[in-house]
Amino acid sequence: MEQTDDYADIFLWATNTEPLKDDLKIELYLFDKHYAVYTVNYSDTLKQQLKKLFLTDMLRYVREGAAKGLNVRDFELSEKEENVLQRTALPRVEYAADVIGTIEEAEADLESFSEDQHEFKGIKAMVARFSHEKLAKPFYIVKLIKQAQVLKGDSAWMFNGNSFKTFDAAAGLRVMPDRQVLIIDDTVFIFDEAKFESLFKYNAKLQHIAHKKVAEIEANYQLSLPEEMTLQALLKGKKRLVKKLQEIDMTAIKQSDLMEHADELGVELMLDDLGNIIIMDGKDLDKFVNLLHDDYVTSSLTGRTYEIKSKKLIEKKE
Repeated sequence: MEQTDDYADIFLWATNTEPLKDDLKIELYLFDKHYAVYTVNYSDTLKQQLKKLFLTDMLRYVREGAAKGLNVRDFELSEKEENVLQRTALPRVEYAADVIGTIEEAEADLESFSEDQHEFKGIKAMVARFSHEKLAKPFYIVKLIKQAQVLKGDSAWMFNGNSFKTFDAAAGLRVMPDRQVLIIDDTVFIFDEAKFESLFKYNAKLQHIAHKKVAEIEANYQLSLPEEMTLQALLKGKKRLVKKLQEIDMTAIKQSDLMEHADELGVELMLDDLGNIIIMDGKDLDKFVNLLHDDYVTSSLTGRTYEIKSKKLIEKKE
């Protein structure tokens, strides 16, 4: 069973949580498509069902996995396999870190969700926070909510006794009993890769490629960025740009040749007093990557410069 000191030990978590599961305190939160977090109440009659739907099967899976040699591997460097549980660091998953940070740091200011003031169709996920005085910190279990799980009062019926009746609630929710995402301290454990990526818009392979290409850029070009801004942050979520970087040999074009070519094309990319390329924002990064990818061409017919969206090489016949 692979485990390092850099990550939470999920097997120790299961061992410590199992004897406390009947006395755990459970708090529910919702977050929407924009990752705004809301508090939400629930009836005491749902507490046992909450444990069953969120926690029981996850605990069983981990405890049985420990006996079967369950491997824990880094999400960015591994594919989902049988008897493998993937993990990643919470700070890497920006939206997950934002949600947990909001709950922990701004809970007193959170708005309570109300169907009168909000729309359930905008809700993306449910978060259950589990805590106990014998646990050093609470842990979180997150579930994606798909609209197919939501029952609206104006279009749903309920079956009671031997007949259909009007569904008299503003909205209903069918909670799936599957394992999805567990967050312990600063470690995210991914039980369902597709739902994790849908929940937090985190594409591991894209991020891994971006990290690699940023390192290559920084090794071959001198850039100047505003304070607290990084290339990694500017690339976040930009699949098209990362795909282009994947195709570029960073050692093929010298910085001086790149800037000379930019001047010839009339592409505005500036240098600071030290000769570093100034990248102020995403637009500057687009220009820089487009130049590296050779995505500008000047028409010999009109003299105008164009940005090429797609390229097909035409071989000239002798």
